[in-house]
Amino acid sequence: MVDLPEFVHTNPLANALRRIRSRRTYRRTDGASSESYWSGTHVDAPSAGFASVAESLSHYKWRNAMYPGYIELMPTSSADGLSVLDYGCGPGNDLVGFGHHSKPAALHAADVSTHSLGLARARAALHGIPVTFHHTSEATSKVDLPDQSIDLIHCAGVLHHLPDPALALREWRRILKPAGRAQVMVYHRDSIWLHLHVAYDLQIRKGMYPGMTALEAFHRTTDGEGCPIANCYGAEEFQAICAASGFACRLSGVAMSLLELRAMPRRWDALGDKRLPDAHREFLYHLALNDHGWPVSNGRVAGLNACFMLTVEG
Repeated sequence: MVDLPEFVHTNPLANALRRIRSRRTYRRTDGASSESYWSGTHVDAPSAGFASVAESLSHYKWRNAMYPGYIELMPTSSADGLSVLDYGCGPGNDLVGFGHHSKPAALHAADVSTHSLGLARARAALHGIPVTFHHTSEATSKVDLPDQSIDLIHCAGVLHHLPDPALALREWRRILKPAGRAQVMVYHRDSIWLHLHVAYDLQIRKGMYPGMTALEAFHRTTDGEGCPIANCYGAEEFQAICAASGFACRLSGVAMSLLELRAMPRRWDALGDKRLPDAHREFLYHLALNDHGWPVSNGRVAGLNACFMLTVEG
């Protein structure tokens, strides 16, 4: 999955890196390619586009409200004067954020789906936001940009859909300026989504995905049953992947989903169900609540969306 340089074996993250060597990247072999799948599956955006700027902005606010804590960890409002790349822009939701809440010097967007790029292009045009669009491929993750030309890479919910996220990370290292940074959201393994929604609500209460572990079932639950690739990471595991590609990686925080917050009252039923495997029971039993009323595990919010800040090492 990851090409590991020799230096990492003396890094404190070496144990996590060794685990990655044996970790299987989940990829469906019975469905569509990533490009065709994401051309037909859009992240909460109408295929016909938006009728007005007001409608588009309302959707932008609604979309962020679906994930409490997300926009604070993945802001689009702090990019004045920066060259920005939205890597995996989909139908353009975060482009709207950058265009309305920042004044970037240049705004670029890349995606594997030509259809999604078309939707994003139309949405940017509706808002009058100048964006340069790039089609990329999961096989290479290349973006047609010069070396050291980007100040900020924004990547929300994309790397966990790639067969080898290290390819994208190495491309980012090429195009980021020496003082540049990347803000990244990936699916979080230590989450209510995995341990309660999947392991209890879906597998036990609804009898779905028989014979699978919760981690195997997780891959089918986030972005549609036919999504070709959908992985999740522990924080240290993702930091190790970034370190192997030459990035310092700091966990900014974790955002919840409304689905997880709605599921929380069923935590007690799950704990009392003998069918729940011990690992999930232990996770749910030791949860605490923070000042927002959100569940916390080992000092981290137990939500689906883990957000990281990456900077170039060396």
